[in-house]
Amino acid sequence: MLLSLDGTTVYDTVNNVTWLANVNLAATDRFGLSICKGSGPQPCVNPSGSMGYQTAAAWVNAMNAANYLGHTNWQLPTTPTNDSGCGKTGPTGGNFGFGCTASAFGSLWNALGLKAPNTAVAIPSNTVGPFSNFQPYLYWSQSGAPPPAGNFTFSFATGWQGANTLPNLLYALPMIPGKLTGTPPANGNGLQVNPGGQTVYDPVTNITWLTNANLAATNTFGLPACKDPTTPAICVAPDGAMTFASASQFIGNMNTFNGTGYLGQTDWQLPTIDSGCPGYNCAGNQNPMGNLFYDQLDFSQGTPVVAASGIVVGPFINIQPYLYWSCEGATIQGACQANGPAPNFEYSFSFGSGFEGTDLLANDLYVAAYYVGPPTSTTPIGGAGSPQITASGIANAASFASGSLVPGSIATVFGTNLTTSVGINLASGLPLPTRFLNVAVNVNGLPVPIFAVDNAAGQQQINFQTPWQVEGLSVAAISVTSNGVAGAAIFVPVLNAQPGIFAYSAGGSSFGAILHSSFQLADTSHPASAGETVLIYCTGLGPVSPAQQSGSAAAGAASTAATPTVTIGGVTASTTYSGLAPGFVGLYQINAVVPSGLGTGNKPVVITAGTIASDPALLPVQ
Repeated sequence: MLLSLDGTTVYDTVNNVTWLANVNLAATDRFGLSICKGSGPQPCVNPSGSMGYQTAAAWVNAMNAANYLGHTNWQLPTTPTNDSGCGKTGPTGGNFGFGCTASAFGSLWNALGLKAPNTAVAIPSNTVGPFSNFQPYLYWSQSGAPPPAGNFTFSFATGWQGANTLPNLLYALPMIPGKLTGTPPANGNGLQVNPGGQTVYDPVTNITWLTNANLAATNTFGLPACKDPTTPAICVAPDGAMTFASASQFIGNMNTFNGTGYLGQTDWQLPTIDSGCPGYNCAGNQNPMGNLFYDQLDFSQGTPVVAASGIVVGPFINIQPYLYWSCEGATIQGACQANGPAPNFEYSFSFGSGFEGTDLLANDLYVAAYYVGPPTSTTPIGGAGSPQITASGIANAASFASGSLVPGSIATVFGTNLTTSVGINLASGLPLPTRFLNVAVNVNGLPVPIFAVDNAAGQQQINFQTPWQVEGLSVAAISVTSNGVAGAAIFVPVLNAQPGIFAYSAGGSSFGAILHSSFQLADTSHPASAGETVLIYCTGLGPVSPAQQSGSAAAGAASTAATPTVTIGGVTASTTYSGLAPGFVGLYQINAVVPSGLGTGNKPVVITAGTIASDPALLPVQ
């Protein structure tokens, strides 16, 4: 697998196909298709990037019409009817299951060194309302579906209610019918967390839920770990997923735990599903998981309960731990056939487990694409006329410290051939665009939000937000595409933090963008006073909690993972807040108290995160 110089494609040398490196490009580039809004126009793409099969085909066609990356032969990955590597044979004679190798996705899964039933993307600990550890994937119900479907299931990745084959590995969300004895009386229709926080009551469905939505990942109640999808027959995968038989045994073991049942309860069950409501928007007391998703947690169709963005797997970025559309095709290099494996069905592949199967066309899955042949470009990548950048031209937008990127922060790239526009051009509106004036900046193949594209005084630069998705990486590839011409990618380190204070020049000195609590600039005409809390505006402070969306305004208080140290006039200042400035993108704010005893004058302010200190910026003090 060879990543292109610009980080946009990956060449599979074995199968002679060139993949999109961003395997959820649709989340950021819909190629003119509408964004889904309830019962709006079709075809449409969900904000998460998932879509129905007909939309997936339309999205690929639109990508070809746009001559994306100089190609008009993009296609959906193919799956053959027969694959001797698959573990199962369906009612029409086609193969499915784990271990498939002849399909494009099956081959890719193996090439990446992934091993079923482990997920390609582990979901970190999370909180969704009163719940923890939700997985944006399929969950078992106890309700049987007509043969050969198996059991009904619910997707906490999209809100789809359907059915799945029993040997597949899905998650389990245990529940108890009714309200637990001794818990406070119900009040209203909202979710009510019981004392201790381990269970929550839904008065609409009259069900008590376990709040840990993936307890099996940390407590298997005696079930062994799966060595592979079928060994042993009853087992739990490392990520907590399991077959229906294993989920049933898991529930049984919960009820007999320590002789009194888990949490003292002996009526744990898998939830039910109303067979009369397949598809989307199934809620109410007959569909308890749907009621949780749509009504209690307020998610909409196509929205995962937990976002998994920017995850790097091998040379790919944005692989989703869910299902991807595939089309029936005789070979990996062959074209998609007009008809799927069965009426109203097409093939799918799960990067949550490595399972290959089929799905109804109306379901919302993710989309990857490739074209047959090696990478080509009408203009050689990195050649004459292409955007030219260097590591030293990547800078913190406040301090201009160069050579690295910091998650979520405002950065600047300087170079040549970056744009044919002139002047200072600012993007308007939020969220910020990922393509502006025919210019795109890619970080690990992901188009990133752009603030401005400038070409003034003989200098070209692009101001952009480093995507939050680079958190945890040690290095990232960055490239620029201008008017369809891609520049070569360069690699720069990713730092946890590199603070830079926004500043302005006055009288030959550099003063910080530091405001009084009234938002009046603290300048020489309005100096700060000892004991006063001032607002220091900066960037480069790194990860925050709760997590934010790249390009979107910070909503509410989002505090930095680590609180930096602030000195004013060489004296450490106490801080009351360190995080994103509400309503802004990539802009951080530190609320610091001016120490006493500094005297009068312009005092240097320095922010230190870890071992990295900002350049000083002056604050007038009286």
